[in-house]
Amino acid sequence: MIHKILQRIVLLFFSMLLCHTILFAQENLISGTVISEEDDLGLPGVTVLVKGSTTGTATDIDGKYQIKASAGDVLIFSFIGYNPQEITVGNQAQIDVTLEVDMTQLSEVVVMGYGEQNRRDLTGSVVSVKSEELEQSTPVGVLDGMKGRMAGVSITSNGGPGEPSDIKIRGTSTLNGGTGPLYVVDGQQLDNIENLNPNDIASIEVLKDGASAAIYGSKSANGVILVTTKKGASGETKIDASYVRSYSSLATKIPVSNTRQARIYELARVGNNAINPGPPADSLSTMFNQDFDYQEMITRVGVRDQVGLALSGGKDDANFYWNTGFLNQDGIVDNSGFQRVNTTLNVNFNVLKRLKIGTRVNASYLERNGLNEGSIFGQLATHFPYLPTQDADGTYVPQTSSQQNVVAETIFTVRRSRDYVGQIFSYGEIDILPSLKFKSTLGVNLELGRNNDFDPTVVQPLGSPPAGSEITNLNYSIQQENYLSYKKSFGDHNLTGVVGVQFQRWQYEYSRFRSVNFNNDIVRTFNNVAELDAANTRTTATSHSLVSQFGRVTYDYKGKYLFGGTIRRDGSSRFGSAKQYGVFPGLSIGWRISDEAFWKPISSVFSEFKLRAGISQNGNERIGNFDSRTLYSPGFLYNGLNGIAITQLGNENLSWETTQQSYVGADFGFLNGRINASFDYYEKLTSDLLYPTPLPEETGFNSISNNIGQIKNSGIEFTISGDVMKTPSFQWFSSFNIATNVNEVVELAEENGQIIRGDFIIREGGSIGDMWGYTAEGVFPYNESNAFDDNGNQLTPIFDEQGGFLNYEQNGQTYTGNVNQLKVQNRVPIGGDVMWKDWNGDFNIDPNNDRTVIGNGLPKLFGGFYNEFMFKGIKLSMMIDYNFGNDIYRSYDESRNQRLVRTVVPGPDRVEEAWYELGDIAKYPSLNASGSSRNSLGPNTFWVSQADFIKLRSLRLDYSLPASVLDKVSFLSNVSFYASGNNLLTWTNYEGYNAELGSRGNALQPGLDNLRYPLYREYILGINIKL
Repeated sequence: MIHKILQRIVLLFFSMLLCHTILFAQENLISGTVISEEDDLGLPGVTVLVKGSTTGTATDIDGKYQIKASAGDVLIFSFIGYNPQEITVGNQAQIDVTLEVDMTQLSEVVVMGYGEQNRRDLTGSVVSVKSEELEQSTPVGVLDGMKGRMAGVSITSNGGPGEPSDIKIRGTSTLNGGTGPLYVVDGQQLDNIENLNPNDIASIEVLKDGASAAIYGSKSANGVILVTTKKGASGETKIDASYVRSYSSLATKIPVSNTRQARIYELARVGNNAINPGPPADSLSTMFNQDFDYQEMITRVGVRDQVGLALSGGKDDANFYWNTGFLNQDGIVDNSGFQRVNTTLNVNFNVLKRLKIGTRVNASYLERNGLNEGSIFGQLATHFPYLPTQDADGTYVPQTSSQQNVVAETIFTVRRSRDYVGQIFSYGEIDILPSLKFKSTLGVNLELGRNNDFDPTVVQPLGSPPAGSEITNLNYSIQQENYLSYKKSFGDHNLTGVVGVQFQRWQYEYSRFRSVNFNNDIVRTFNNVAELDAANTRTTATSHSLVSQFGRVTYDYKGKYLFGGTIRRDGSSRFGSAKQYGVFPGLSIGWRISDEAFWKPISSVFSEFKLRAGISQNGNERIGNFDSRTLYSPGFLYNGLNGIAITQLGNENLSWETTQQSYVGADFGFLNGRINASFDYYEKLTSDLLYPTPLPEETGFNSISNNIGQIKNSGIEFTISGDVMKTPSFQWFSSFNIATNVNEVVELAEENGQIIRGDFIIREGGSIGDMWGYTAEGVFPYNESNAFDDNGNQLTPIFDEQGGFLNYEQNGQTYTGNVNQLKVQNRVPIGGDVMWKDWNGDFNIDPNNDRTVIGNGLPKLFGGFYNEFMFKGIKLSMMIDYNFGNDIYRSYDESRNQRLVRTVVPGPDRVEEAWYELGDIAKYPSLNASGSSRNSLGPNTFWVSQADFIKLRSLRLDYSLPASVLDKVSFLSNVSFYASGNNLLTWTNYEGYNAELGSRGNALQPGLDNLRYPLYREYILGINIKL
């Protein structure tokens, strides 16, 4: 392994699975140290067993052990990746052992779909994250700990406490909301892993390539994430207790205007002199003597408390792992927070010699106290800074300047969601033959969600009563699968195979009650409403089923020539009978060139070299449960009678979304594995895109689901990691990854080959995330500046000493040709108006001809850089990730800076850098409201910002008590303390709260910033005690 210390810690967990119950013989006490031949460092977790008995122990973090044995006993020392040794005790009281590396076992075992495989034998692109790596950032959610660690895997945050992150593997391949990967937890297929405690996870494997993921068929187009949870080990019951306390603070503020700037705007908006306004008529007015910082008023120091208690243990024929965790996180914005309580029980039994059974049970409760982000942050950015939020008696002002009270919105508005999740996954496995196994599994996932919104009187428009809603979601799914697995070696030929069937069913129940007429603020249940909002009150129930057959075969000759093939056939109830089934194959090959005889002369330096390639077809069936069918709904009146009418047109030809993927890659190893690297190039072509296409109005329907086109993603991924320095007392491990992705819309079935959706456009030859708008080329300083020759080149006006216009010049020469003027909305812009780019050269700015791509929300380049330093019992680790090449559209800035109405204050740069008088060279147009319509075409380039960033994602310092101290307390096996920080530094030019902007599942509008929960810095202290 490339990092020996990390390897030892990881293998410590796995080696514990092999340890037997400690039964000390009443004989001599034998002690000693077990070290590695590679570096003479102590090996933790080595199993020390008295041969022929159940008496055993394991070495501690320094490789030391103690065991009772008699003179005639034989001790067996074994450790994954090393050759075992047997030593007769005799009359020895101290036995020190040096274990030699077993190169045949050294390869890491990774979890694949329905099986395992040695990493060195992989032919696909699979990346792993171990539990120790997840813990480095002390994450709240699983995805938080994965950020920046895997090439080609982009993870972006979505704001407040408990908000799930967005994850994309090798780009965006669909037009609908199903852009996330499939999650498989110990074999159970799930849509998300928000309820999982990161401390329960042993390892995560991400199947990035299509060939590896194809065995999951119609759910694999966006990649597959395999999660393996922790299990117990043979031996005495182990107790692992942990506690985390953290403090968070607002990382950055958005610029907002102060009272002086607000007064300038008020004067300029109506055409008054804003440059030299003179003193106000009432200089003592609170209007000009108050300056409230609303961002400061609604934020606080956030606190996180996290407690975990895990018990694990077992015997040869049974083991268990049980962890219970509690997390409470108060957000940095008042009235925001997240709670999670979960417990996980994992038990496994060897019932008979050939029969194994086991089950994993998870119960979770998640509660989020969210915010009405649009009302809070949107109004915070536009609020007049001199308006108070409370009267003198402390009463909150309900409405000021036609806007709601920002502080009251934060404190009193309720956005509460509660989720109760229960998951059970059980299996039974029987060894039919030594090489043939049969496994049957059953998984049940139950989710009950309750969302409560309430807007009390103080946050309502004047005269409006309280309003609220309650949404209940009851979802459950059942998964059952049966499969045979085969593994056999015939001399130098190694063969494995899997064949099976799977059945899945999902049931969804939904109900919503809403009222805009609660009787008062006190009782917030629906027995306190005058009437329900009938248009927004409803209940629905839907279901969905999937039946599948799958198979896989792998073959290698001497571990040198590698082959893998998978196939899956899925049948989905979401499609019509003609298109109900899809077949998804995958094929991969590999050649380990470094095992060839001709490679030996350079093997001491270039120790590993393997080529990989693969092709596949993967699917995506993530559409509505009945999108292919014509639907009828009740609630329609005809001649006074309640009836049923068609509400959706079906499409019986609606087909699967298929992604054809191909890749080539190479794995490298240098200096006998001290440095490892991998390179991949991939292409993904998604066809038959699922998307609602518009229908003519005369049909009576807005749209119909259709297969409309193709999207292509291609990119390069590179990872390198290794030991920079390694001595008995100091180790330095480093890892770097980088990835690119190019997205292209190849084909659309639309008549004009494009779809415009809000501020974004999807068009042939373009990319998902293209922002569509007008290009601002500046501001006309003078009325006469709006002058162009026939080719669209701007002319320079010349004035006399008194400011009178004389003529135009071009390139320093007097111009005598035709003078053309731009028109916007059939009006000629004057001094102080925006000079819009006239793309078609007709001197008329219109939406059909003068909009173009002004930015893109998808990153072109992203990755991470990790370093870990160890000196004796101290470890310092840091994670840096970066993102380049994408843009953010500041929709909030467009809204506040272009409306120019009495109730909205623009941003400070809009005020300070606006045009005020003839001759001004300004960045922004005049603040005079009379010309606002021709200056507020949107979207436009004024509000496009680069979203490049480099972020110090996490920095952590760990200290473990030395063995000399632990030996004095017999029941302690390890005690460690750590201090860490998350999001400590961000290098970016972005003006908003956070350049790392998730799309919240909206694949077609990445990089749209309407203002959401701000970025925060977190300072963490923690302790971990193992007994």
